[in-house]
Amino acid sequence: MDLFQEAQKLTNAAQDMADAGAKQFNASVEEAKQTAAELSATAEALTQQSSQLMQQSLESLNETFESVKTAAFGIGVSGGAIAEALQNLPKTAQELATDMPKIANRLRNRAGLRVGDAPRSDADVMKLFEKIPGTAKLGADETKIREFLSDKHGSHILSRQQGGSNRADNILWEVGADNIQRGAKVMGGGEQIYIRFYNAVDSIVKSSGAIAKLGITATGTAVLTQAVVTAVSYSLDLYRGDITVEEFRDRVVAAAVSAGIAAPIFFLIFIAVLALFPELALLLSAPAIVAGFNALFGMGIAVPMIQSLLRHAAAGGFGDDVAAGYQNLMGNAEPLLEPTGDAT
Repeated sequence: MDLFQEAQKLTNAAQDMADAGAKQFNASVEEAKQTAAELSATAEALTQQSSQLMQQSLESLNETFESVKTAAFGIGVSGGAIAEALQNLPKTAQELATDMPKIANRLRNRAGLRVGDAPRSDADVMKLFEKIPGTAKLGADETKIREFLSDKHGSHILSRQQGGSNRADNILWEVGADNIQRGAKVMGGGEQIYIRFYNAVDSIVKSSGAIAKLGITATGTAVLTQAVVTAVSYSLDLYRGDITVEEFRDRVVAAAVSAGIAAPIFFLIFIAVLALFPELALLLSAPAIVAGFNALFGMGIAVPMIQSLLRHAAAGGFGDDVAAGYQNLMGNAEPLLEPTGDAT
């Protein structure tokens, strides 16, 4: 009897242990399910956040790309206009003597020289010519350059009385009255900086008509080009019905306004640099630099066209096979070249 009771106790204890184990197991399973659900929710949230971050990054890259493209277009138009206005500048002393004989004679035999002094060498003649602000040389017009030089002397940095030479590196173009007032004193560093700024402003003022005409032409070219390019670039979107006529019109107007803002800004920057650093006039007229400006201008035209074709391909405008191939190529991600706002 006792043995039976003991066996019953053991059975009950085993049953209790089994029940407790089952409860613990069930609790562990529920906890695991809850943890898995939390992890799933976390993963989904992270995925959503990653998608949002990716979208924001793409939009930010697109906006940056559009800004860079607008800047490149503005630089190409304004820089190209200025480079073209400097194309016909004499590159050698012989060309200067042929194209601008009065200026060539002044640089070789005057501009700080006295009676009996030896004429300057060809190299010094061109160095003195390069010291004339580039804004006074737009259009390679001898009359305009002589107008800038009309009240200027070839001033010695280190005076002749103190052993200064007549070489071009010792000469600055300065208002004659200021040169006379200084006399035999050495031209200080502050005076040289002042002369550079004065000449820059003076050259802009005396060439204001030519500069304004050039700036208006460059801006007009930029506005008209951007309007036409944008209209062509969004014509396929309008044809597909992806944008309305009003949206089409707004994008064309926005692109024209953007060009009308960017081109003058970069034009004025170029003018300021050209006035302050006369040596850049010859550099800006170099064929390689001109080609670079033309390339930037061309990029501003070509990129919107490429974007238009990419959008048309993605929308199936060239057929489903092309659209599928395009999506596979891009990995079903928004293409970097796809504009998020107004084309520029």
